[in-house]
Amino acid sequence: MTRSQSSISSYFQPPASSKSQKRFNSPIDLTLDDDDEPVPRKRPRLTESPSVSTVKAVPKATSSKSGTAVAQSWRFSLSSAKAGSGPSKQRTAAEQERHEAFKRKLLQDNSRFLPRFSERNDHELDEEDRMDVDEPEGSGQDSDSDGDSRFKKLSEMFANKEKGKAKATKNAPQTKRTKKATREEIGPSGKPYTPLEKQVLKLKEDNPGTVLMIEVARKELGMVAYMDRNFLVAGIPDHRRDVHLKKLLSCGYRVGIVSQTETAALKRVGDNRSAPFTREVTHLYTAATYVDEMDSIDDMEKYTTAPFMCLVEEKKNENPCDVSIGMITICPSTGDIVWDDFEDSVMRLELETRLVHTRPSELLIPKKHLTDATNKMLSHFTGISTTGTRIRTDKFSDIMNYTVAFEKVSQFYTDKQKSAAASESFKSGQLMASVADFPKRVVVALAHAIEHLSAFGIADAFLETKFFTKFATRAHMLLAANTLINLEIYRNETDGTTRGSLIILQARVDAVEEILESSSETLLTLRGLLKRLPDLAKGLCRIQYGQCTPKELSVLLPAFKKIADAYDEFNSPASVGVRSGILNEIISSLPKLKEPVRKLLEIVNLKKAAGGKKDEMWNDRERYPDIIDADMSLQCIDHELADELKTIRKTLRLPSLNWTTFATDEYLVEVVRNENRPIPDNWILHSKTKKFARYQPPSVHAKVQERNQRRETLDAASNQAYRSFLKEISQNYYAILRDTVNKIAVADCLISLAQVALQLNYVRPEFTDDDSLEIVDGRHPMIEIYNNTPHVPNSTKMGDGAARSKIVTGPNMGGKSSCVRMIALIALMAQIGSYVPAASVKMGLLDSILTRMGASDDLARGRSTFMVEMSETSEILQTATNRSLVILDELGRGTSTFDGMAIADATLQHLVDKIKCKTLFITHYPLVATKLAKRFLYDVENLHMGYDSEIRIDGTRNITFLYRLGPGLATESFGIECGRLAKVPEDILSVATERSAQMQEEVQERIRRNRCVDLSESANGHEPLTLPTDVEYGGHHMQFKNV
Repeated sequence: MTRSQSSISSYFQPPASSKSQKRFNSPIDLTLDDDDEPVPRKRPRLTESPSVSTVKAVPKATSSKSGTAVAQSWRFSLSSAKAGSGPSKQRTAAEQERHEAFKRKLLQDNSRFLPRFSERNDHELDEEDRMDVDEPEGSGQDSDSDGDSRFKKLSEMFANKEKGKAKATKNAPQTKRTKKATREEIGPSGKPYTPLEKQVLKLKEDNPGTVLMIEVARKELGMVAYMDRNFLVAGIPDHRRDVHLKKLLSCGYRVGIVSQTETAALKRVGDNRSAPFTREVTHLYTAATYVDEMDSIDDMEKYTTAPFMCLVEEKKNENPCDVSIGMITICPSTGDIVWDDFEDSVMRLELETRLVHTRPSELLIPKKHLTDATNKMLSHFTGISTTGTRIRTDKFSDIMNYTVAFEKVSQFYTDKQKSAAASESFKSGQLMASVADFPKRVVVALAHAIEHLSAFGIADAFLETKFFTKFATRAHMLLAANTLINLEIYRNETDGTTRGSLIILQARVDAVEEILESSSETLLTLRGLLKRLPDLAKGLCRIQYGQCTPKELSVLLPAFKKIADAYDEFNSPASVGVRSGILNEIISSLPKLKEPVRKLLEIVNLKKAAGGKKDEMWNDRERYPDIIDADMSLQCIDHELADELKTIRKTLRLPSLNWTTFATDEYLVEVVRNENRPIPDNWILHSKTKKFARYQPPSVHAKVQERNQRRETLDAASNQAYRSFLKEISQNYYAILRDTVNKIAVADCLISLAQVALQLNYVRPEFTDDDSLEIVDGRHPMIEIYNNTPHVPNSTKMGDGAARSKIVTGPNMGGKSSCVRMIALIALMAQIGSYVPAASVKMGLLDSILTRMGASDDLARGRSTFMVEMSETSEILQTATNRSLVILDELGRGTSTFDGMAIADATLQHLVDKIKCKTLFITHYPLVATKLAKRFLYDVENLHMGYDSEIRIDGTRNITFLYRLGPGLATESFGIECGRLAKVPEDILSVATERSAQMQEEVQERIRRNRCVDLSESANGHEPLTLPTDVEYGGHHMQFKNV
């Protein structure tokens, strides 16, 4: 009797009738028995239309175990599911356990198609696997023993057995090998991670927030990258590593250099010979902690150093928008430290000033506890610049409290083990005394900075400084952020040797004058000494951090010897023989370098060092016995190889035979193939060509491997000896070398200022004790160099009987802004000790130059053009003193006429009456100029830029700019004529001219009418109610009164 069966597709769809001779559409029928109809050989065609559903006709079942009945019992029904009915009876414990075991087996065989297991799931899987393995056979009921045995046979059938291997035990369990395969981690490519890839993953896990150069090469360096198994990789030549490294640092990355820390020859005899080479992060860099090589040809930031800044902020209770900020900046290459503790308003102008001054390349700030205004300012400052660079920002999680911070700083500055490379101020305790007087926020910032730089191994830079310098002191001229931009100036922080007093400033100018005029042999020697010197500051920094190469050392030591041998010993600075005290101090300190340099040159062979031979660069080889031992063992191997060569010559009957090197393989025997030399059978064939064959005897192969091990041992000993020598220089000679570098830097600046003084008509400024500023025939230092046309000089006097404040008016493009910039630059150049482009200059010391010039918005910080203008004005009003020079260019033009006039009038009145500073005020509001000049007769003076005006035949006006600053008020601005210079279409200018004349007539008529009203009111005995009004049109300014 033929038993009807149901295809597997019928389990998932309701039965449907079809014609008896039709072939069913189910692709597989697993329920057929041997006595059923044969399976068709041709693959059945599936119906494309979803609306047609046909199955094989099945006779009506007469038994409850028929295929249709079974299908009906397993078919899902929502009602039966809600009722709690299942497809079969409730499983027993043994059946449920067998069901779970089969599910585990089924899923683990398909694990490559599943997502990678988490650590928790791996742990759970291991637990389940152990339960499965440890389960004793036959633990179920007797009725299920047959099913258990069939299941085990099925498991053995699908087990992953290795083929082609040694015979295995028949009943050996496969569980451990299977579990190992399932736990192997799969990469994104679908392939397991190799040991090298796992090593890279471990390095990334150990160094969070650090990128490997290879990972960002495609995006940041524009290099071609390709998939290699599970990683996207790109190759960088070793000699180009630093070039790409600096590019990544300029993009704000923290870069870790992963190096191989074990060599091939030593690895072969080690315990991990079959494992990948050990690799570790040997160097960690950011833009602030990287010291470039001395022979670098990269000109970016060539003359500047990259400081590191740490900020800590504290909110005020009375106003949450106002904050107090503690700041620490350090330049790791020089050890210069600047600190400050200041209060700031909602616009964060004080913070902006310090950021623009210091220009840090890296910021360290708290992850939390920063206000939105501060975050907005920092995000704006650290954004991508026009050159594509980005300032890196690191964050620490929690701010230390003052007690913990002070304890950490105290421990750092009292550690006697650090005294070798520290300054005299550290050894004397002066630095610790300064730290004890710091505000709390500064101490906390200093503690976080020390902790952060310790990770890079350069925290000792905090020990090099002689003293801490406060950012804003009255010993320095303060240039606000907008002043630095407007005057195109960047002020580098010096090493603190200049106090800024009048006496020191006079001494600096005296030194420049003596260098310029004296023909003394001593000064000629000093000028010649500075020629072709390497970057001593950078080289000394690389020595301190252990990054100096032997080649760089062979350049630095002769340079220091050149400085030391330039002069003989002096008994005192006064015995040098020049008038300048600064020059006497510099020159008398240089011979002190003779003895330290002599000792260093006795140790090092410069010729060998220039070749990079760390094992041969020592004049006294007994100084490093490890090098001698390693070199002796290497020479023994070389002698043995020489004996082997003699034996090989006899064997091959080639007395002139020598070793051959092919690619990187040495000590090969090369023979001509057609000579048929008697080659021993045990010789190893290395390579061959049509003419030659290269061999290596087994004894030679063993000795070559041993020689490589000895060579690597010698290299390790040489590297260790060289590092210890650099450390010895830092510990014993760093202080005197650093002092010499600082003195040479000061001499270089003075000679550079003397070179500037050689410019045509540059004169020495004269400094006075009063607060006057007098410039006669001053010239803009940049315009006269880059402009081919002759520069028109201008003169001015502020204070000392003349008005301290000047209101400058004049036509557009008439030279107003250039003139006031010239005054500011001459004052600045004079105060740094330089000669100035003028016929004569007399001035008292200024404590700041504050400017508000130009018009630009700041959308990144949510500030409009007028808001930027008002913010800069507010900063000036808060900062200016009676010793300041203030420049305001067209204040109030960003808003309506009345509001702009009112702000300009009130601001200038405050500067003149309250602050009493020297002010240069450019405006197009004649009413403001005339009223203030009348009110403050002796303190305010009106000036204008000269011009000539003539009418052409066509009715247009021709304006000639004279660029000469003279007394009086300019009544017109000539806006239409400026538009003509800008190539505005002539038809538009014609309309503007007509409209200007029309408005002028309207205003004049209104003025006449108002005067008549005033006269009639006065005749009737009433006081007229009038409102003064100023209107600007077509470059003309008219004042009238509106009733």
